[in-house]
Amino acid sequence: MKFPYGILAVVFLGLAGCLTVRLPEAKVTRSSEPVDVVWGGLVRQALMQNPDLQNARALVTSSRRSRDIAFGDYLPSVDGNLERGVSRNGGGSSGGTSSSSGTGGSDKTRESLSLGVSATQPIFNGFGTTGSWLKARKVLEASELSYLATSADVRYRLRASYVDLMRLARLVEVYERIAGRRKDNAELVRLRYDAGRENVGSALRAEAISSQAFFDVDSSKRRQESQALRLARESGGSFEVSIRVVEEMEKVMPEAAPASPDYARLSEDAPGVEQLLKTAEAAKAEIVTAQSSVWPQVEGNAQYGNTGTRAADLGNEGMLALKMSVPFFNGGKNVEGIAKAKADYDAAREAAESARDEKIAQLAEAWALYSDAAENVEVRRKFLESSRKRAEIVRAQYTSGLASFQDFDIAEQEYADSERNYVEGLSNVLVMKAKWEQTMGKTLEDALNEIS
Repeated sequence: MKFPYGILAVVFLGLAGCLTVRLPEAKVTRSSEPVDVVWGGLVRQALMQNPDLQNARALVTSSRRSRDIAFGDYLPSVDGNLERGVSRNGGGSSGGTSSSSGTGGSDKTRESLSLGVSATQPIFNGFGTTGSWLKARKVLEASELSYLATSADVRYRLRASYVDLMRLARLVEVYERIAGRRKDNAELVRLRYDAGRENVGSALRAEAISSQAFFDVDSSKRRQESQALRLARESGGSFEVSIRVVEEMEKVMPEAAPASPDYARLSEDAPGVEQLLKTAEAAKAEIVTAQSSVWPQVEGNAQYGNTGTRAADLGNEGMLALKMSVPFFNGGKNVEGIAKAKADYDAAREAAESARDEKIAQLAEAWALYSDAAENVEVRRKFLESSRKRAEIVRAQYTSGLASFQDFDIAEQEYADSERNYVEGLSNVLVMKAKWEQTMGKTLEDALNEIS
């Protein structure tokens, strides 16, 4: 009989097709009109579609199933069996030859049939089952806290991208105003040069500065498009290039940073620290599981079935048993296993303590940066007002010939820098606030509650 290689190949190809993983199609689009986005809508979208959150939720579900599997070890295991057999013994002749006829020998055929059910109930295994279940429960709690840490990270990245889009939109407006002034300045200097009242170097520098201003406008617009794709990645939405942030930075500016926060308490409430604490507790439960290897193991067994040569001749048989095994010596593996579990617990506990101490330092740094950024906004606003006024005065003086080109150039540059720095200052406050919230462990769910 020829082996059916073709059928086998079809089966393998079918299995390979079933195991193929395909990602959803990603497509970058550009609408004719900008798509308006708001913070609340992005938060809701990220909660439903962000792939990092979906991955964290799947890991929580996996840990929950592992906990349920561990609990199943408390319950009895029941198996059913059905066996049908045929055995044949061939008879031999005295002359050393065998025959299928009645003269030389005969074949004896024996049939057997058995069916039954068996059950095993663990009674005592040195608290090993309890240790495994407690560990699985702590791993589940750690997975849930890991999800919160992931949600806090996604919230920060989403907020930072959102703020950066607000910053770039504002910078485009600023750079367009600066480009208009730079163009007028270049024309003014060129006219003075043509009249013999300015040198060619000043005229060329004014034109170069004007070109730089228009380049800044185009560069900011390109960065708007790239940041729009970053925002789409963090929100889990479609990759739309043409988007527009509805809110303005001045209208979403936070109140002053909290005064004298309790870093120690905040660090203990951070999801990352709590996750490592649960990991340490899981390692502690593993010690209980390891110690079970030196305890006696007791289980109960029950069997009931029917055996015979055919269905009409089945006879009943049953058995109840109590089995106990005592470990005497297994090469010291059980003792070393206990020592290893204790070492793993010590390492996990120290890791949690290290993370808490690091979180205290991170909180202090994040709060200082947030406070500095909030206070610096007013400083930059004053610089903007003063440089605007000074630029107006120097421009009038330069037009009338009372100021040199150097004074005019410096005043205009200070004015342009102060406009840009003020926008950067506003953006920095919002980003530092988002960083402070991430360090504390504020999640997207918290952001949704704040919006509601």
